[in-house]
Amino acid sequence: MWHESLEKSTFITNLYTEVPQLVDVRISQIKIHDEGDRVSLIFDMPYFADKPPKKWVALGHNTVIVHLDFFGIKEIMITSNNNKYRGSIDLINDIDGTVLIKVTGTIEARIKAGVGMIQSIEGYCNQV
Repeated sequence: MWHESLEKSTFITNLYTEVPQLVDVRISQIKIHDEGDRVSLIFDMPYFADKPPKKWVALGHNTVIVHLDFFGIKEIMITSNNNKYRGSIDLINDIDGTVLIKVTGTIEARIKAGVGMIQSIEGYCNQV
């Protein structure tokens, strides 16, 4: 699964009985930092957590947003022809030990990084 390619993935596995694949998810942000040495990918999970924290339930949260950071960027390509970013996200460990991130949808991205980690996972109330 996608989260197995990342560091700090314990919390996501605690939120879901089975962590869902990232198919046609809303992509909130793709950011390039530090002159291209770090890339952030922020997206909504396809559905709300099976086992959310009590605080999220009490606050009426219905969406999980995940912030991934990738470091040691070797390659990056981003294209889009739409301002509503949705896509499927695949993460795999490449044969050379790097993490390969592919986004396909209304935004296309390919990122090759030395390491990836889950920076944060939060709940929020999506008014849709």
